[in-house]
Amino acid sequence: MNSKFQLSAFVAGASVLFSGCTGGKEYSEKPNIVFILADDLGYGDLGCYGSSVIKTPNIDRLASEGVSFVQAYAGASVSSPSRSCFLTGLHAGHTRIRSNFAKAGGIEGHKGSNVIRRPNLLPQDSTIANVLSNNGYLTCLVNKWHVDGFDTTAHPLARGFQEFYGWLVPEPRSHNYYPAIRYRNREEYTIEENLNDRRKRHSTDIATEEAIDFIKREKDKPFFLFLSYNAPHSPLHFKDSLYRDADLPDNDKAYASLVTHLDEAVGQVLAAIANAGIEKNTIIIFASDNGGSTEARVEKLSQNGILRGWKGQLYEGGLRVPLIIKTGNKRNAGQQSHFPCYFPDLFSTLVDFTSSHTALQTDGISLLPEITSPNSLDPALRFLYWEQYSGRGISQAVRRGNWKLIKRNARAEYELYDLESDISEKNNLAEQYPDIVSSLSQHLKEAHVASEWWPVDDEIIY
Repeated sequence: MNSKFQLSAFVAGASVLFSGCTGGKEYSEKPNIVFILADDLGYGDLGCYGSSVIKTPNIDRLASEGVSFVQAYAGASVSSPSRSCFLTGLHAGHTRIRSNFAKAGGIEGHKGSNVIRRPNLLPQDSTIANVLSNNGYLTCLVNKWHVDGFDTTAHPLARGFQEFYGWLVPEPRSHNYYPAIRYRNREEYTIEENLNDRRKRHSTDIATEEAIDFIKREKDKPFFLFLSYNAPHSPLHFKDSLYRDADLPDNDKAYASLVTHLDEAVGQVLAAIANAGIEKNTIIIFASDNGGSTEARVEKLSQNGILRGWKGQLYEGGLRVPLIIKTGNKRNAGQQSHFPCYFPDLFSTLVDFTSSHTALQTDGISLLPEITSPNSLDPALRFLYWEQYSGRGISQAVRRGNWKLIKRNARAEYELYDLESDISEKNNLAEQYPDIVSSLSQHLKEAHVASEWWPVDDEIIY
């Protein structure tokens, strides 16, 4: 990776050297893994997470059959670094990709008329797909990759996946909800129905069809399917207006329609797993890559519930996401876990679930003990770390137990919140608890490893 690091368990959030499995055999030595990832779905957008407006019966049913994590976090508050954290098992202070755009490094290209630099995973960045393929799994990515930047060699098939169906950053015509171009492994093909902006085949449907086809073909082999939807990311190009009669502004109707369409797609995938006769040997994970976004411009919907902040920020609204994990035996179905966890943990959990062997060092811990016995792990021992970059430089945040410390830029004053009593992060307690600020600020310093792609212009004052 970017540099060597050595961190102690839990204090580092936790750094774990994997050489085998500690608990996966309770489930199956080679269970199938299906990871369904939404894009910009807010913490409060699902019925099972509190929405009273948007209908999500299939995901709600998944929650009733699995364990819902109510203090789960993305790897970052924007897409590319969050996915990088999951794929590499490293938090944002260690993983290759720290932001959607790089200040240096990466490759220069265009977004519309703007010249930008996008980072990408390098060949030396081992992914969970590398680990699982090395341990007898067939690995498949469907739809969104978004860790390739403008590097055409940073293809999913060059980073551990054996099959790929979806879109890539260097080809703008492959993006969004009605793509004219799509990829089948390395082959580029045309979607005739969507040419000339005809908008006939929606990407949610295309991705669902590709995922179901993969499940049907490969049901007799252990597989890892990463199904990474676009929805409900802007622009809000919905297929059908499912809320036309609702008392909502037009943008709210469009957003809600995208979420419910996504839910219908999840229901189709769940049905395909059941029809293939592999439900009892399949672990299903559902999450969002970051919090809800202001780009949706909704007015009445409460995308992030009572959480403060949005996508692109280190407040809870930008980071906290729904996370549901259902095992084949439906162990502890319908229960909630309050244990703080984040995307690097999913890497470790999949290693554990699949009894895989790897010598990779990660920043995550396996959630399998928490799935087996919800709320058995001690949250007071947990450290979680995030960083990101914007025009104002580096932002950092750390959570330990119920305390969360935020530093919005290199020279900003600290913000300290007690999430147990102040989940909305309204009361900054930094002045009242200087000892806690001092302790947590040390972790900000230790967790950050400098990256030449994101040079920090100002000295970080801890």
